[in-house]
Amino acid sequence: MDILEFPHTRDQREAQERLRDAMREFNAAVKFAAKMGLEVDVSQVPCYASYSVEPLMLVNVAANIPGKLPNVDVGEF
Repeated sequence: MDILEFPHTRDQREAQERLRDAMREFNAAVKFAAKMGLEVDVSQVPCYASYSVEPLMLVNVAANIPGKLPNVDVGEF
């Protein structure tokens, strides 16, 4: 038995494309920061939204000089 998925809406396809493009740019930025000698720390931050029962997992990124404490500012979440 084959399981057929419903096609995505135009907005859903756009959301997928934007995420794909953003991830490519993000990965390039992480590689560049590492080449410049920075330590890159990536972590997940749960965020609660009125339109989702489950928390959304946002990404927090810090690029620091090796051995220095990060300057954490999570006030924007």
